[in-house]
Amino acid sequence: MSFEVVYTSVRRGLRTGAKGFCTVAATEGIPRALHEKLESLSGYRHSEAAAGGAPPVNHSHLIVRVQRKIYHVVSRIADAGIDCSGRTNKIAHHLALTSSETAQYPHGPVSLFTDDGFWCESWDDDPEELPPRNLPSGHASTSTDFDTWESVFGDAGWAGMLGEAAVNGMKPVSIIVPHTDSTIDLLNEALQLVPPELRWKLCFSTYFSRLAPGTQCHWRFVLDGTGEARRLRARSLGALVDPIGSAGELSDSNPFVQAARECQPELVHSSATSESRRAPPAAESTGGRHSRRRRRRPVEARPRPVTAANPFDYNEEDFVDEERNNASADSSSGRRGARSQNRRTGLWLVLGLFGAVIAVLVFFAVQKLS
Repeated sequence: MSFEVVYTSVRRGLRTGAKGFCTVAATEGIPRALHEKLESLSGYRHSEAAAGGAPPVNHSHLIVRVQRKIYHVVSRIADAGIDCSGRTNKIAHHLALTSSETAQYPHGPVSLFTDDGFWCESWDDDPEELPPRNLPSGHASTSTDFDTWESVFGDAGWAGMLGEAAVNGMKPVSIIVPHTDSTIDLLNEALQLVPPELRWKLCFSTYFSRLAPGTQCHWRFVLDGTGEARRLRARSLGALVDPIGSAGELSDSNPFVQAARECQPELVHSSATSESRRAPPAAESTGGRHSRRRRRRPVEARPRPVTAANPFDYNEEDFVDEERNNASADSSSGRRGARSQNRRTGLWLVLGLFGAVIAVLVFFAVQKLS
């Protein structure tokens, strides 16, 4: 089941006593942990770099783990003018989908943003609980060209860097853009180079400012003139696409670069799919002879931590096993602590009784002498 949260600054929020920046609308029955997680993803930076133009809108897709479930969070976060106290305001509309629900959108999360009537851009009503409603209609882009990349970066081939990084291990790429008016178009065009079965594994942000705890962001569009853009130019930990000086040159032999330049993204889909499905190499043959030596029992693999770089690499069973192991460890630790506490309590009782006996004997001895 999907859940929604709308977060902005108001005089009275949905929760009793809430005001200022808080939730004004949420789906009935939303789990509390998920509700709090979506609120924490509502950050927005009012950038001076956008002065004179339209305030940036952050369209994002993140994968989060809440308790035993994995959610795909598709969000629209934007400037909302001035609030009732005279401060700058923002509005965040989050939609959390389960993995089964994402199957309704084979073209990926970016297709959900085509339904403008679904996303909340302002809030002037009273707080309310939202009944479960129909999901947004997702329409695929019919364009197969890379004109936006050609216009912004002078070479459509730069889109190939994003496609190649996504297919080859979901490596992070930062893209510095001169303005945010075209980021959704840049994103939509670059996604054409990613096979459809990988698009829901790709996390992105069209107005990236910081990485939220417990999340990963593979494609980070950064507005030029911001502190984040300056830090990237000083030291980028991953690939960087910069309109005023991208490091290195594009290789003409790179199939992703050629696919973008020739506007034929389908050329890399088959090769990317076969590469991702390639079976691991078989074990070395022993020449038909079987060793009689008793093999060691394989060590059971421990669950991988949930703070991994790519949260979608793990299925929900891994998370369940991890929580069970943690619960078992906590229970064992609690039992050991209880036993230790019981021993200390018993020792003090024995010492107390012994002291009382001595006091009684001393009392009678004094009475007898007197």
